[in-house]
Amino acid sequence: MKQTVIRGVLLLFVSCIVSGCFFSGRQPVPPSNNTVGLYRLRPQDPLQISLLGIPEEKMQEVIIDEYGMITMPYADEPIKASGLTTTELERKIQKMYVDGQIYRNITVNVQTLAKSYFIDGEVKRPQEYLLNRHITLMQAIAAASGYTEYANKRSIEITRAGKVIKVDGRKIEKNPQLDIPLEAGDRIRVNRTFY
Repeated sequence: MKQTVIRGVLLLFVSCIVSGCFFSGRQPVPPSNNTVGLYRLRPQDPLQISLLGIPEEKMQEVIIDEYGMITMPYADEPIKASGLTTTELERKIQKMYVDGQIYRNITVNVQTLAKSYFIDGEVKRPQEYLLNRHITLMQAIAAASGYTEYANKRSIEITRAGKVIKVDGRKIEKNPQLDIPLEAGDRIRVNRTFY
């Protein structure tokens, strides 16, 4: 009798879970724009844009201006690029050319020119990393699998454009708003403790 009751409760529990999962009528949540790895273009990003399938195939190298715009051949107005992914910008440029009856069949390829930073010293995975989204110093250390047991968290250096920025990681851990956003070409070194 006791086993029958337990089985009945388990069966009811499982059927509630299954019906809640499959028949709730809820729609799947679309992925957020903040998905890690989904890079959104920003002012000053350099782009390489290929226009293919046209009589004179073109390769454009442009930099997104401070207003987030780029200028394309035969376009009456600048195109808003900032805030878009490269795929979204490709579609936007292609639509502009086709809808404007400039080209009938065109393929557009947009790519950001590679950006990276390097981290070495007392981290578990010292190497070069792609800078494909907004990232801070503490996030970069976490991406490198964190500190080694010999790391001096109070002695971190960021070399940027020939200048060295000395950082105390302990202060940032206590006060996260002090964390430093990284820039392309930054070289981070976590120094070794002396004891």
